[in-house]
Amino acid sequence: MGTGYRTNAREALTALQPSTASERDSQRHRRRRAAGSGAAPQASAPAAIAPRRVLILSADVGEGHAAAARALAQQLDSHPEPTEVTVIDGLEAMGHLLRLVVQDGYRVQLRFMPWTYTVFYWVLEHIWPIRWAVRRMLYLFGARALERTIKRHNPDVVVSTYPVITVVLSRLRRTGAIHCPTVATITDLTGLFFWAQPGIDTHLVCYGESVSAVERIAGEGSARLVHPLISAEFLQPRSTPEARRALGVPELGRMVIVSGGGWGVGDIDGAVHELCRVEEISSIVCLAGRNEHLAARLRTAFAHEDRVHVYSFTDKMPELLAAADVLVHSTGGVTCLEAKAAGVPVVSYGLPVGHASLNTREMAKLRLLRVANDLAELSRHVQASFAGAIGARDDAEPAAEDPAATGTADHASRPDGGLAWRSRPAAGLVLNPPRRVRVIPAWRLGLAALATQLVLLLGIGTWLMSTDEVTALAGVILQVHPLKRVETNRPDIGMIVRTGPGDLLGLADALAARGIHVSFADARTPSPALVASVRALGDELVPGLPQSAAFLRWLRTSSVLTSQARALGLHHHFYFVPPTPRLLLGQLVLARTDGATPVYGTERLNADSSPAYGGMRRGDILVITADGSAASVSGIDRIASGLGADGLAPEPLSSLTDAGSASGAISASSSGERASEAAATTNAAKQSASGIPWAGVAEKLSPSRSGASITGIAV
Repeated sequence: MGTGYRTNAREALTALQPSTASERDSQRHRRRRAAGSGAAPQASAPAAIAPRRVLILSADVGEGHAAAARALAQQLDSHPEPTEVTVIDGLEAMGHLLRLVVQDGYRVQLRFMPWTYTVFYWVLEHIWPIRWAVRRMLYLFGARALERTIKRHNPDVVVSTYPVITVVLSRLRRTGAIHCPTVATITDLTGLFFWAQPGIDTHLVCYGESVSAVERIAGEGSARLVHPLISAEFLQPRSTPEARRALGVPELGRMVIVSGGGWGVGDIDGAVHELCRVEEISSIVCLAGRNEHLAARLRTAFAHEDRVHVYSFTDKMPELLAAADVLVHSTGGVTCLEAKAAGVPVVSYGLPVGHASLNTREMAKLRLLRVANDLAELSRHVQASFAGAIGARDDAEPAAEDPAATGTADHASRPDGGLAWRSRPAAGLVLNPPRRVRVIPAWRLGLAALATQLVLLLGIGTWLMSTDEVTALAGVILQVHPLKRVETNRPDIGMIVRTGPGDLLGLADALAARGIHVSFADARTPSPALVASVRALGDELVPGLPQSAAFLRWLRTSSVLTSQARALGLHHHFYFVPPTPRLLLGQLVLARTDGATPVYGTERLNADSSPAYGGMRRGDILVITADGSAASVSGIDRIASGLGADGLAPEPLSSLTDAGSASGAISASSSGERASEAAATTNAAKQSASGIPWAGVAEKLSPSRSGASITGIAV
């Protein structure tokens, strides 16, 4: 977020820039200086060196990005090399739609639903395809407009202070759309996956701890440690009593600033209420930023409290920090740099979301600030900061070196906790950046885009094939009608018992002893001996798919069904029992290519629990899951008895479809949707050759005699 209490962020972008119509751009800050002289060159003098044109792209998203742009413009303005600096709103240059989504969407998230920003930020950081897609969308919607703006200004160097702009600028640089060097500022410690980009020639980082992380993303030599990008006003020595007198606050006691950043977000009310309980605090300054509603609410809530002073935007932040003992801030970024430069301890509280949470916690590990997770911690951390307990790190002198050799002679005594030690002024790096980025050839870009699309297509396709969310729709498209019931005039229902191979034969024996004959579904390829034994009992086997939690389990669908169909003597079209609760899309597609039609059944039950069922009609198909235990046998027996009480009799599926072959297997029609309407006759020669006795299988009527037909019902 950033500071956000100095002035309106958009005003901050134009505060240094004249706005006359004769200027090349209505928002321009310009400085021209002849080399070696502050005077304009005479007519007889050699031609002046053309100033370096620097275009700074910032954004009205909090105040931190605008503050960094403003500080960089000030540094360039004071540089001896002739320069011409232009600061514009980069989001506005990328188009109104993108600006609306990024700027207003971010504001709404932080004010009303901060948790959604945390979720979105986590997804961006950890899920590469999403991050890639967001980058592509930003480039798609903002690249052309930004390219036109940059070319209109014709700069020698382009600088971005906002990560979203950096993403698009990086892509423009890598594709050769712009040819001038690119620079990006980084004022955060962590979450650099958008801050750092391979297409940026130089990253100006304000924390030495960020250098290695940036170079891992953007390449070796892409990061340079610079002086904190803050106004020089924060580095000027100021008297605390004088600053307090100028602000009209008590000179004695402790003064605390409570800031909600540029947009006035976070638990400002709670923080102020808690700090009012601390007796040693003589004044509390609340900074509401652009949130006028918050400012009005605070003034009303604390009208009776003389110690509380509420500010909206103010240009007195250097004076406020000079007068303060502690800064309580809800975000971070540039504000923390300003406070450290002024020697003011920082306590982070009130908005632990997204990058703010990661950034402040990392800074806490480095003892650059304290993090308060609740109001009780806030009070303790503020009082500890009064005592200077934040540690000797802030006051530690850097290791002794030769300042002349390192070029840091003017930084050793700065009150910024050593943040600028070994750093360099940003202006010199901006005016003379290395051309590190190599333009990617067009054919490589095309190949990379094609490869990326193929990878995404493969990934999305694999995900779709591994889910059951669109199986019903795919069944309609592929004209697959899962079997749920059979239209028949006989008082029979089809009963399929799904069990394991170790339980199957024992369960079949137990059920046959009770006069119950069913179809058994198993996910493994049955042996010839098992097939013969089950058929000898008057039952049958149907193919089934295994229950599995593996992500790519659908890949084995074709091999499993083909193996089972071959063992059962089935041909191209047959029925199979899918796993519960539903088929995956991949299983449906591969089964369809093998001519297999799923049997969903009218109802599915568990034999062990034998739940209540009702409304069964003749022709319905009941799928029961059993494990071969005595409880399962009893459960199936109870179900069969209940059906008998309703005048229904359980039968194997083939007896209902009346499509049983001489081997007793189930076959489907050539369409794969409806059972054959031609009743297969029992061939004595085949029976004799198979050696399977058929005495236990009752002969069934053909559809021409019973009127049975198959109903395929899509789900």
